[in-house]
Amino acid sequence: MQKYLTLADGSQWIGTAIGARTLEVAGQIVFNTGMSGYQETLTDPSYLNQLITFTYPLIGNYGIDPTVSQATTIGAQAIIVHELADFSDHQTSRQSLASFLTLNHVAGIAGIDTRDLTTHIRTTGSQMAIISNTPVSDFDAKLATLPLKQLLPQPLPLNQVHTGKTHIVVLDFGEKSAITAELIKRGCAVTVLPATTSLKVISAYHPDGILLSNGPGDPTAHAQVLPTIRQLAKHYPLAGICLGHQLIALAYGAQTYQLPFGHHSLNHPVQSCVDGTVMMTAQNHDYAIDPASLTTTPLQVTYTELNDGSVEGLRLPHTAVMSVQFHPEAHPGPQEAGQFFDKFLTMIQQEAVANA
Repeated sequence: MQKYLTLADGSQWIGTAIGARTLEVAGQIVFNTGMSGYQETLTDPSYLNQLITFTYPLIGNYGIDPTVSQATTIGAQAIIVHELADFSDHQTSRQSLASFLTLNHVAGIAGIDTRDLTTHIRTTGSQMAIISNTPVSDFDAKLATLPLKQLLPQPLPLNQVHTGKTHIVVLDFGEKSAITAELIKRGCAVTVLPATTSLKVISAYHPDGILLSNGPGDPTAHAQVLPTIRQLAKHYPLAGICLGHQLIALAYGAQTYQLPFGHHSLNHPVQSCVDGTVMMTAQNHDYAIDPASLTTTPLQVTYTELNDGSVEGLRLPHTAVMSVQFHPEAHPGPQEAGQFFDKFLTMIQQEAVANA
């Protein structure tokens, strides 16, 4: 069955239907250059309503492992690949990517020159796109008929019993399960609460620290939580990842902007502003912090991205507040950025000693 990929600028690619074969969808088109991690990418809530183009030519060859999904549902609208593997060969595989897409009612298109498509996106910028069963003659009219998904709250994890030495409350803006797993691995008890939870309710859990999670979309859409973030910073050690990083910046008066085609990959070099060291990071975001806007805030930049100079880390001097734009849980991806969690826990311990 033929499938049509049409971008808002009128460009079009024709391929073959995969996944939910007859489903027509719309969303922001992005590209991911990772050679692995297609399952984690599809189940990452930060990809909500996006059409994900994988630049690696063959996708699906190691199947699906049910233990590595980052959420219980797939937020992405569709997958775009050059070739979908018709086999899966890995000891942890329990089903093929094709069946995973079908069972989760996710559309897809194969047979696309994904490198040509990626070059086009890099040149023209990320934009809305439609995957349809027939050629699209009126983009806006067709777009209006295709609903977007809503971010659904994830079921609370089973690790709600406070048995760890350090209790972390994670405010869930679209959290990846790997973030919780990294904290538990370090002996933390973790409580995941809705993003809009008030300071009073959070305080009732007696946390040692607060972590603002990653999540999809424009950070300015969360203006209602900025006062709470400022309140939390006065009472608890506070950290943010990706969207959480952007929200901390907004809470202290900085501004954000949309990147031309976003950062969606496992190989972004990030440099420390403290000692100059460089590490490779996994990233997934379409918005970044305007560095010029930071000059009127008390925030200091701690990391920068070496490809485009974007702000990758912040700290609030003389307080226990820190954040990173990259994904330190990196599942899959480079592991060196995991030091973020160690630094966060050290910051919590130092704050506890200072206040003892």
